[in-house]
Amino acid sequence: MQSTEQILASAPGSSQLPSTSQTPSRVLVVEPHPTLRTVLVQRLRQDGHLAAAVGSAIEAVDLCREQSPDLLVSAEILEQNTAMRLAQQLGCSVIVLTARSGVEALVSLLDEGADDVLRKPFGLEELAARCRTLLKRGRIGLQEKVAVGPLEVHLLLRQVTLSEKPVELSPREFALLCALLMPPGMVRSRQELLRLAWPPFSGGPRSVDTQVLTLRRKLEQAGLGEGGGITTVRQQGYRFSIDNI
Repeated sequence: MQSTEQILASAPGSSQLPSTSQTPSRVLVVEPHPTLRTVLVQRLRQDGHLAAAVGSAIEAVDLCREQSPDLLVSAEILEQNTAMRLAQQLGCSVIVLTARSGVEALVSLLDEGADDVLRKPFGLEELAARCRTLLKRGRIGLQEKVAVGPLEVHLLLRQVTLSEKPVELSPREFALLCALLMPPGMVRSRQELLRLAWPPFSGGPRSVDTQVLTLRRKLEQAGLGEGGGITTVRQQGYRFSIDNI
């Protein structure tokens, strides 16, 4: 039987991994929804990880009989199992993907031992950033927030503050802001923003324009200035400009 690393390395798309002098991290995605797990593993491979995806805990255990992954990204509830129990079986760090809302659910998962928690729907760039942080730091600490000037995005609690005052955003607006902020200043096309902040096949370019408009208004009303820091780049897309703060 092939080892986990051999299977991950031979997974479709892994030949396109960028060259690196460091040993790539092994990341396993466990997600019942086939389209979502494909999108997640493709994004993780863009960061150079040896990433593979399966749909069940049984498949995950079979894949990892000889070698555990460095990081597990798993749906909270799996058939006859949970992300937390699976992580314990595999002996690795875990980012739990949950559909539950409320701080209580998040705190409960963290108290149970989750290294990080992401609420669905989430942006791909947010997931990628959290994976990078955990893999870099091991199990020591979490990237709790991204700060640009007076604007702070609290990733763990999914909250935004401006000069320490809360800014109320919808889940989609939050995911869109994360996509624009990681990193700030980068021009993001409408198609990129759809890929990063929307579930697969759930929106179009007009959806991006509409959400950018509402996000701008909320950031403006919060006091971030004209345009809310979001600049339209003609025929390219949008960027979050710290020059406007």
